[in-house]
Amino acid sequence: MSTDLSAVAVRPRPASRRLSQFGRLIAAVGGVGLFFESASLSSGEPTPALQAIQLAREGAQAAADNDPATYLAKLQAAAALRPDLPRILVNLAAAYVANRQNQEAISALERLVALGVHSPIEKSPEFAAVRLLPEFQAVIRKLAANLYPKGSGEVAFSLREVTGLIEGIAWRERTGEFYFGDVNDRAVWRRQTDGILKRLTPPGDGLLGVFGLALEEAAGTLWAATSAVPAMRGFTPEQDGTAALAEIDLSSGAIRRTFPLERRAGDQQSHVLGDLALGADGTVWLTDSGGPVIWRLPPGGAALEPFIESPEFTSLQGIVVRANGTLIVADYPSGLLRIDTANRNVRRIETPPDTTLVGIDGLVAGPGGELLALQNGTRPNRVLRIELDPNDEAVAAVTVLESGHLTMAAPSLGCIAADGALVFIGNAGWTRFEDNGGAASQPRSIPIFRTPLLTPKKPHKP
Repeated sequence: MSTDLSAVAVRPRPASRRLSQFGRLIAAVGGVGLFFESASLSSGEPTPALQAIQLAREGAQAAADNDPATYLAKLQAAAALRPDLPRILVNLAAAYVANRQNQEAISALERLVALGVHSPIEKSPEFAAVRLLPEFQAVIRKLAANLYPKGSGEVAFSLREVTGLIEGIAWRERTGEFYFGDVNDRAVWRRQTDGILKRLTPPGDGLLGVFGLALEEAAGTLWAATSAVPAMRGFTPEQDGTAALAEIDLSSGAIRRTFPLERRAGDQQSHVLGDLALGADGTVWLTDSGGPVIWRLPPGGAALEPFIESPEFTSLQGIVVRANGTLIVADYPSGLLRIDTANRNVRRIETPPDTTLVGIDGLVAGPGGELLALQNGTRPNRVLRIELDPNDEAVAAVTVLESGHLTMAAPSLGCIAADGALVFIGNAGWTRFEDNGGAASQPRSIPIFRTPLLTPKKPHKP
């Protein structure tokens, strides 16, 4: 009897962007679960997600030691902590099978179905004993149905003949132009309204790899989160952990200023500034997926400031500033975190039953106050509408807007554009930059996906 929790399909993008003090994030087979090489923390109490992951790993060891009772007990405890982690449900079902509790195994897999994700359980030897049961075959069909494409979105346009790694995106309402951050070519590109893509920033090494973008029209500024990662042209190991916020002139593309992330003595973390958001007062907020830190540049500030560190931070991704100043941040294995900027309190927002918010990368403020999440850590990849309660303390509703489209094979970052639609990068192409030393890829097209959010009003008939 054995269960392999370390069998992985590692995505290159997380490998370059989601390094943290807890070890490299690993996406389990099928992309439906999240695991780390190490689930230990250097300080503070482990988050429920990391506790659950550690219990699951202990269960895997018990399975390898031919101790099915301990295997099941560990997985039951893990699922009690985080019933929204899909891979834990898969392994809980396998533990039930190992203990000849077949109906309980089917029930655990039904919980997986309810999350809306998929796992290739029919290929796993752990389920050989139940493979021919009608109930198991029914579960397989339901999981397969979760892969069917859903949603009315479509490719708005494609960026053609691109050799770089397009990650960031912003839209300028005043001109209708889009801006794209290029990690590999260390550049920002501008897509004109005629569809022509032109380089905005000057060539050279003035920028690091460009990730998230945020546009400040009043100041004529494009803010860019930049970081040195292996997919970046010219990357050297000595640059690991180097990151900065760049202030770029919208008209000329000139780099007005850069605000480096200052590392403290002894800091060995692989800092990656990947996402950012603008507050109403002009504060620039940035998430660090390589360190448990949220950074900020106050209005008129001369340097980036570490605003808050927390043991709740595992792998920070998208960030949104709410109208009341509260920050909502996506943590890849944990889900959504609420940060009160007044008292710096951090709290995980609990996930409703039969819902998983793990694996969220991009997070966008919707036009109606909702959150729009780009979830690329599940299979299938999905776009979610998340509505919070009036105090931003609980999830009121989750709606799947898009799921399983071939043209959104690896959704990353997005923005609100014309007609209040969500526009996002469908597949940046990180796989092309895996272990290539930062070299440019062959020219290719990058799909830019559009999801309508507002339902047109029907004309009034007298």
